[in-house]
Amino acid sequence: MPNDRSTSELISKSLSGQLNREQQTAVDDELETNQQSRHFARISKMIHDSLSDVAQRSVAGDEEIAPGLSQESKLRMKQSLRSEQSRLSHSALGATVTADATTQSTDAGSWGPSTAPGDSPQQRRMASRFTLLKKIGEGGLGSVWLARDEMAKRTVALKEMNPDAAEFPRAWERFHREAEITAHLEHPNIVPLYQFGSDTQSSQPFYAMRFVGKRTLVDAIEDYHDRRKAGEDVAMDLHRLLTAFIGVCQAIAYAHSRGVIHRDLKPENVALDNFGQVVVLDWGLAKISDEYESESLLSGNSVTSDSAIGKTLAGEVIGTPLYMAPEQAAGNLEDVDRRTDVYGLGAILFAMLTGSALHQKTSVEEEHSIPIAELLQKIATEPSPQPRDVASGIPADLEAICVTATQFKAHSRYQTAIEVSDAVQRWMAGRSERRQDYANSRSEGRELRTSVMSSVRDLERNVRFMSSLPPIQGIVDVLSGREGDELTTWRERLGVIFRGLLSTNSDFCSVSFARAQDDEFKELIRIERQATDVSNVRSIPASRLSSGPLTDCMKLALDSNPDEVHVALSSECPDERNADTRQPNRLAAGVPVFDAVTEELFGFVRIEADLDRLIESQLRDRFQATSRLFVLDNDCRILLQVKRDGGRVRENDGKPISSITPCWSEILDPLKTRGEFIDEQDHAVYATRIDLVPGRYSLALALCLGCE
Repeated sequence: MPNDRSTSELISKSLSGQLNREQQTAVDDELETNQQSRHFARISKMIHDSLSDVAQRSVAGDEEIAPGLSQESKLRMKQSLRSEQSRLSHSALGATVTADATTQSTDAGSWGPSTAPGDSPQQRRMASRFTLLKKIGEGGLGSVWLARDEMAKRTVALKEMNPDAAEFPRAWERFHREAEITAHLEHPNIVPLYQFGSDTQSSQPFYAMRFVGKRTLVDAIEDYHDRRKAGEDVAMDLHRLLTAFIGVCQAIAYAHSRGVIHRDLKPENVALDNFGQVVVLDWGLAKISDEYESESLLSGNSVTSDSAIGKTLAGEVIGTPLYMAPEQAAGNLEDVDRRTDVYGLGAILFAMLTGSALHQKTSVEEEHSIPIAELLQKIATEPSPQPRDVASGIPADLEAICVTATQFKAHSRYQTAIEVSDAVQRWMAGRSERRQDYANSRSEGRELRTSVMSSVRDLERNVRFMSSLPPIQGIVDVLSGREGDELTTWRERLGVIFRGLLSTNSDFCSVSFARAQDDEFKELIRIERQATDVSNVRSIPASRLSSGPLTDCMKLALDSNPDEVHVALSSECPDERNADTRQPNRLAAGVPVFDAVTEELFGFVRIEADLDRLIESQLRDRFQATSRLFVLDNDCRILLQVKRDGGRVRENDGKPISSITPCWSEILDPLKTRGEFIDEQDHAVYATRIDLVPGRYSLALALCLGCE
């Protein structure tokens, strides 16, 4: 035969008997040797017979026959063409088939694939019937039914093409292609196809697959975020979601190894059962990647090869906009490759972390949905959203995986689905170890808080006891004129007691007794520990004792009732003698002293403790899991910063913690309201509060993991 066009013309003429003997012989030879020509001849004969029927009835005087085909003829032709097209599709797919298409079922709810006459005798015939139970889903291309396989005695999901979609050749191609690709991908996380055929009555194609239930990843994500908002422990829920996500990644990685790109990844297309099985569904928009098409099992003679469909889809947008990659939104199908599916995986992870579709926020403007064309333009031209733009409290490392997977430019993303899976698995493995480290760090923080609180209570007890000593009242009596000139004796006795206090409490820096009068103070005795030699405890001569205006913390101590102790940082009581020199962080505890005779306020006793030494001594045996410790004052300024190895960091002293830890604002509220911050997401920071003056003054301890 000269070419396909001439073949078609000769076959058409042969139906009308317009060929000579030589031409008819050539047509017969072509039909005998060429399967495609035989297919064309069958369809042409159907059309010819329908037209002949119209002509014969018109000649016979049938008044219902108008120019063109009657409705009855149109219906008969449409059914015949559908049956033939289905049969040809099965032939191209190489499907094994069953009873002849002309056999009619008496059960309107039963289905069975058809075959064509003249099939090879080597093909085995099989009988199968499906009873439809209820419709469980419907789309533009097809409907999904819950059905009963009467032969295998099992429940299956049966997808059939919708009658409206069957009017369009491309719909047939896509439906057959979906079945073809699904059958081609045999993986535990990809829905298995059991049978592909056509309805013996309507000739509509269908395929049966495993029924995996109606629960999808969407349901699991909604449950997770509902429980999270309710304040429940969702650690295991997140673990299950990520385990399911890894299964999706593995399925897509397998599909890519077979040259198949899904192109419509979203939580709705991932089914979950109650036993941890994850199944990726809906391969109707899948394509064969260019580098695999020439060698794929789906190429060659398949009527649904990607090269055939690709020409008709050029410039079209394929996929679901809310989860779509920029190259898909732009309609650049030649740029769609496995990295497009990587973007889809990132979009699924985004939904897991935030409870929202990746482009959900983009799709709304002033509380109204924007047109699809505008949404696609935004997706194709603007950077991809980041999880923390939508929700807070997301694990930082997990967010980084999501951000990498959904990079605007394909070359900046993970290059394979396996890389995404490995990144999430590393995070999960590290999270278990990090969770244990965090638990240890939290235990360290609580022990440290208890130790510091115990030291503060010791400080309060000691200063209260020192204020009740007899030498204190002896000095008051002398200075009030009720005693003789015994001041030196009382000072010596009090000095011995003060010295013993400092000798037995290495964290105490000084203890003093001062008189307050006319908004002025004057120290009467002071015992202190030498700064350069902590073992040296000395008495300050009377000529070197401090005096001057009362400081704020002195006033607060004097305003207290008997035996009430005011505790604060010594920075509130600056030492004017060393005003230009930075002093160590100290806790100062002051208690008022009253004249036992007149009950008038006389002065105060004050003890200072070295806060740095107190905390560092507590850290020596228990500071193991934490990388860095911050001690903060009442205004969240850094008083002390210590590394795991015990090294003191001074570069941030006096700075607000928010200047080096941007997330501190999230920590501060629970720290104020509950007295503790527990990081359930990143397991990075544990913070606790130490009340020095309940409701008025406190310190904060922040223990950080990974802050080197």
